[in-house]
Amino acid sequence: MRLLYPITTTLLTGLAVVLLGSLRFVGLYSHQAFALAVIVGLVWAVMSRAWLGWRGRLYRRFPWEWSKPENGALRLQVLARGALWLALGGAAVYIFPRTADFTWLNAALALLALLRVGASAFPAMTASRGPSVVAALGAAMLLVDLLGAIVPTAAPVVRLAPPFSGEWIVLQAGRSPMQSHHLVAYNQVYAVDFVRLNEGKVFVEGAEGNAMLASWEAPLVAPVSGRIVVARDTMEDSVGLNLVADQEKAVGNVIVIATDGGHFVVLAHLRHGSLRVAEGDVVAVGQALAKAGNSGNTTLSHLHMQVQTHVDLWDPDNRSVPFAFGAEGRTLRRNDRVGGGG
Repeated sequence: MRLLYPITTTLLTGLAVVLLGSLRFVGLYSHQAFALAVIVGLVWAVMSRAWLGWRGRLYRRFPWEWSKPENGALRLQVLARGALWLALGGAAVYIFPRTADFTWLNAALALLALLRVGASAFPAMTASRGPSVVAALGAAMLLVDLLGAIVPTAAPVVRLAPPFSGEWIVLQAGRSPMQSHHLVAYNQVYAVDFVRLNEGKVFVEGAEGNAMLASWEAPLVAPVSGRIVVARDTMEDSVGLNLVADQEKAVGNVIVIATDGGHFVVLAHLRHGSLRVAEGDVVAVGQALAKAGNSGNTTLSHLHMQVQTHVDLWDPDNRSVPFAFGAEGRTLRRNDRVGGGG
């Protein structure tokens, strides 16, 4: 029985960190995942400490006791787990959408994260180094990714005009897996997902279905002069989440513009029946193209935009390149806001 506790806690901690790492490498590192981890972690901390307290196994002494030589394992446990939950909470708060309809959730999440970090200061009397080492590794992974989210992004290769009017926010873009699920795709590293804001909010009060999103049916215009080389408008829009197994259909209804500079600008997940151009058309900056929709592989109505080296998104040699809006704009990352003309 004496070995059961350290073995069990090591396995559970290891499983949690492996799950977190797996989400990272498949592109599902998300604010939802981080928020869920913080909430579940806090609930578990409250339950476990209540149980330990009832059994008389909760370490009740204050932090200055940790400095004693015999408390090395305990000290490591408190610091490692505290660092893990601090990194998780910090990541969740940093990447959670910063919009008016998520303000209270951001505040609540920050409070829950602080409570979870505080709970780490009240460990079990029996401390083992195994889960502490695993927790420290998880914290290190998160801190590296968080640092990647903070450092400057790559310099833009192509400069465009915004393809929309009004205020939009970036939901997916950046150098860190915390900021963008596109990083796991060889051809979409610098892709950007935009959603429109209505009075600072992603969602429209009182609306239903796709109309709940301010992005739904938002007019889109050409961000660059060029020739339309792909214009597909055959896929019905889904309502909410839609997962497409066929990669050719993943982008849904799509427009690709060939630029004079040899690049290709992609606007994807467009509204079925909204395209106002056809393949072969020559367009100018600001010319009406289509409306934002919810076609293809999507979770909600948004605009997927990228600049790439080849016309075919799935060409094995195709690569996306960094782009920015305007002469002074920088490459975008998660939670950046963009204002379009008109």
